[in-house]
Amino acid sequence: MGIFFCSPVCSAEYKPGELIVKFRSAPGSFSAMAGEGAARPVTIAVDNTETALADLQERADVEYAEPNYIVEAEDVPSDWPYDALLWTETRLPQAWDLIGEGGPGEEVTIAVVDSGVDTDHPDLAGILDAGYDFANNDASPEDDSGHGTRVCGIIGALGNNGGVAGVAWNIDVRIMPLQFMKLNEGRTTGSVSDAIEAIYYAVDHGAAIINASWGFTSYSSALEEAIRYARDHGVLFIASAGNDSQDNDTEGHYPSNYGLDNVIAVAALNSYGTLASFSNYGRVSVDVAAPGVGLSSTDLNGGYVELISGTSYSTPFVAAIAAMVKAQADPGITYQALRSIVIDSAITGKTVTIDTIASGGCVDAYQALVAEQTESYPATDTGDTGSTGDSPQQAASGEGGGGGGGGCLIDTSRNPGPTALVLIFLTLAVLFRMPRTSRPE
Repeated sequence: MGIFFCSPVCSAEYKPGELIVKFRSAPGSFSAMAGEGAARPVTIAVDNTETALADLQERADVEYAEPNYIVEAEDVPSDWPYDALLWTETRLPQAWDLIGEGGPGEEVTIAVVDSGVDTDHPDLAGILDAGYDFANNDASPEDDSGHGTRVCGIIGALGNNGGVAGVAWNIDVRIMPLQFMKLNEGRTTGSVSDAIEAIYYAVDHGAAIINASWGFTSYSSALEEAIRYARDHGVLFIASAGNDSQDNDTEGHYPSNYGLDNVIAVAALNSYGTLASFSNYGRVSVDVAAPGVGLSSTDLNGGYVELISGTSYSTPFVAAIAAMVKAQADPGITYQALRSIVIDSAITGKTVTIDTIASGGCVDAYQALVAEQTESYPATDTGDTGSTGDSPQQAASGEGGGGGGGGCLIDTSRNPGPTALVLIFLTLAVLFRMPRTSRPE
């Protein structure tokens, strides 16, 4: 796979000779992929990327055309400085006790859109669904880099078997491994077009949650459209915030920055309870933090790995906690309610206070489960909140409703009138009933 740097057509790497195009109607030899009556973008081969892009963008029958960007897994090398794992902030033992008392609950499927998985790993036995490899176009999503296997292990590696335990080890979690990245000259990379196919596949095959531990810096309409499709089908999309120590409110990072209300953007926390030095942040565009330094997980060839770090690994922490909540909740719980519970239950106070992310704290599995049992969250969809139709600039700043605000579904970015202000006040009053500034000693 060739990888070029673009100039001036885009600011990120892309696959030369390919473009992602969405036609307003299917012309000539190009046929849009049908999806419940709506056309989907197609990937086409071109001789010259920049020339073809300019030509297509001038055509009246083209809704959008963009490079086929390269995205990269967001892990950090294993020699990153680390400390002993404490992670008491997440209160996982208490959460596991609650689940032990009440039973594992409903089955929940998480699609891991990544580099595949070690399908024969003993610690993942029995929890892997049939997946697909979009990088190689076959039904065997066998991991060649280890990244996807590590993500899967953090979600649901079997407990009490001498290996490592995943966050959601004692619920009925299913993992759908969807490969779109592979090892490429020492990097785990893949194309946006393959990621898009994987997202549609995940939604169409019953995933409730999608884990996206990867990112890039250029806005893609086609990728946002795929995540909107997930939202319209009630699927929560959990994305890594990135590892560039940047403020995502002012710098582009996708897919975590899309202003859609089914997105949770995840930063990495170190064992001191502060933001990891490599982690991206953003008061608006990054929602929660989770452990992301010095972790252990499953690895290739049935093995295990220690000292892995990155927002790639804090993201499945959050996906697993969301799955724990969904498993215990009313089967009709909406993605909005699930997102709100995860974000609103993040703890803040003496132990963890991160004033550069929206929730201000670390995910708390126990509080999330308690909130699901005690708070009044809607169990059924009250209507489509609708796409905000964000421009790339709005998406980069999180102004469209996708980042922060504890899951507030009212768009406050557009000069609200008196009625809207009243609605915002009442909504915030409901959302912040839950205590978020204290934690049991």
